[in-house]
Amino acid sequence: MRQPKAVWGLLIATALLAGALAGCGGGPGQGTGEQQLKPAALTVNSFELLQAETAKYLKQSRPLSIEPQAVMDKVVTGGDQGYFLVDIRSDEHFAAAHIPGAVHISYADAWREAKTAYLPRDRKIVVIDYSGHTASQVAAFWSMLGLDATAMKHGMAGWSKEREVVGGSPLACAPQNLPVTTAVPAAATYELPKLDTKAATLAELLAARSKEATETAPVVQPADFAAKRADYFVADIRRAEHYRAGHIEGAISIPLAGLAATENLRKLPPDKPIVLVDYDGHAASQAARLLNQLGYHATVLKDGMSAWTADAQVIGAPAVACNVAEKPTVKLNAPLKPGPSTAAT
Repeated sequence: MRQPKAVWGLLIATALLAGALAGCGGGPGQGTGEQQLKPAALTVNSFELLQAETAKYLKQSRPLSIEPQAVMDKVVTGGDQGYFLVDIRSDEHFAAAHIPGAVHISYADAWREAKTAYLPRDRKIVVIDYSGHTASQVAAFWSMLGLDATAMKHGMAGWSKEREVVGGSPLACAPQNLPVTTAVPAAATYELPKLDTKAATLAELLAARSKEATETAPVVQPADFAAKRADYFVADIRRAEHYRAGHIEGAISIPLAGLAATENLRKLPPDKPIVLVDYDGHAASQAARLLNQLGYHATVLKDGMSAWTADAQVIGAPAVACNVAEKPTVKLNAPLKPGPSTAAT
């Protein structure tokens, strides 16, 4: 019996995606780049191991993001095979519009070994979402697994101004102009979290903790946060000089590079929601994943201080603006049905 054209289109698209993953990654444990993490029995407690691995990761000073125009020039028009694009938005939004050459792994599945095992270890992985926040979380997790991953800045909102292409809200055109202060609050001291996650290897532990981290809301909108400020503990991870120039009232300063130090972790409550604040949301999103893997409950001020104030001296970077040049997208031959995946942002 002849199959409907839409079904054939979906089968072809699925086959192409499987081929791209298998062909570029070579299969589990293969690839000419950095080798997969070798299994080893855990001999220390989970928190201590993850804390040490987090500190090691932060010392690498990896790029937090790649500009959309660089993806366009290097990958889409330049054909640079050193890059591999992974879109982590929902099935239906990927099907409707995605960057040419991108493959799809939903945000909710990004922790699964069945997905990560086929990612290439000899190419730079660019993670794409709606606004850059969950892509930064996934990039941090994948990089700790030994992959070379970074987020595309502002996600699809940095690629297009069209809501149908982004699959969510376009990039904000102006900051909120909410208040800042230079007053420095006293830092309290808290107990460190206690993890009861059981695992035989570091990779297994990271996957289990990352799976749990996807259950925390990735961002809080500036206006919503301002209205419920008392509900959150606030940590500013920008450089110290930018924190001193101006910060959200009550925020303590923990620059990103020193986040994993014990004396800094003890400044964070393990039993209260934490909002992390940075420049544009990318560093804070990486920090949120690192902290949530350690047992904290951290979310991110969407778009960071760039969406909070228009003062570039306070932000330490330009304010958010929606001057996005439209770039090309493609769509699948057949739509994918909405799945039960956790939303990326």
